[in-house]
Amino acid sequence: MTEFEERFWREGLLVAGVDEAGRGPLAGPVVAAAVILPPGTEPFLDGD
Repeated sequence: MTEFEERFWREGLLVAGVDEAGRGPLAGPVVAAAVILPPGTEPFLDGD
C-alpha cells in the first residue's frame, strides 16, 4: 500500500498525510490535521 510513498522516500523526501472534517469555513467550524510518519512506516487497519 505504500508504492506511491516509497518513490519519495527513496529521494529523501517526507510524505504528509492530511485530512479535514467539518462543514467548511462558510457553513461552520472545520478542523484540519497533517501527520508525517517515519519513512517505511506501514499502514495498519483495525482487525489485522
